[in-house]
Amino acid sequence: MTWRFDLATAIGGRAEQQDRSEVFALPGRANDHLVVLADGMGGQQHGALAAQTVLDTARDAMAGLAKRSPREGLTDLCHAAHEAIRSIGRQDGSNPASTCTALLLRGDEAYWIHVGDSRLYHFDGDTQLFRTPDHTLASLLQGRQGAGGATRSGKRRNSRLYMCLGGNNELEPAFGATAIGKNDWFLLCSDGFWNQVQSTEAAHHVTGAPAESEKAGDLVALAAQRGGPRADNVSLVLATRARKAGKRAWWRP
Repeated sequence: MTWRFDLATAIGGRAEQQDRSEVFALPGRANDHLVVLADGMGGQQHGALAAQTVLDTARDAMAGLAKRSPREGLTDLCHAAHEAIRSIGRQDGSNPASTCTALLLRGDEAYWIHVGDSRLYHFDGDTQLFRTPDHTLASLLQGRQGAGGATRSGKRRNSRLYMCLGGNNELEPAFGATAIGKNDWFLLCSDGFWNQVQSTEAAHHVTGAPAESEKAGDLVALAAQRGGPRADNVSLVLATRARKAGKRAWWRP
């Protein structure tokens, strides 16, 4: 199964880019990939370093991930990054932290793991099938886990994370799996994107724009523009593929 990956990022109105994203090919599996997106905690010292540590940990875990069960490998990746970030904080008395959203594409199946408020969306054409829950107080208190859509940053309340990599929280990453349908595709993004662009709006752009267009770049530019002079960092990864017969999708949290 051949995948096409489209990555884009913008610094917005911030002094530093604390988002990181990368696509890794699994050793010995040319068509299997791991997509990782991390967002260093805004306002935290060494946020960019924390996000980079997530990617570095993922890179180091690639050989083992190809040989282990997806759940075990992805869970261990999160715990290793969590401990590595905490170690950085202990060394210099800082408090670095990061989100992590990772998507493992293996054959005609996909597996994901998630900590924080960066998001993974799963679409069938224009239809949103699923999105990861936000580990925020608002989501916890309001019971809105799994709901679609977005809210503007000025209207967000209780947006503090109760779970992240590098924090003092108990780490219980959310995990799920899906069979990949013939029109399925995935979107990973930081909160700087989903706070400004509705998931339905993003889906229509991805499915309606010409194949050769810079879809991720166009969407990131739109989010940064809407954020204005104080726009957050914005990062986006699209994973799309050629249409061919496949299974109907299922999700198993």
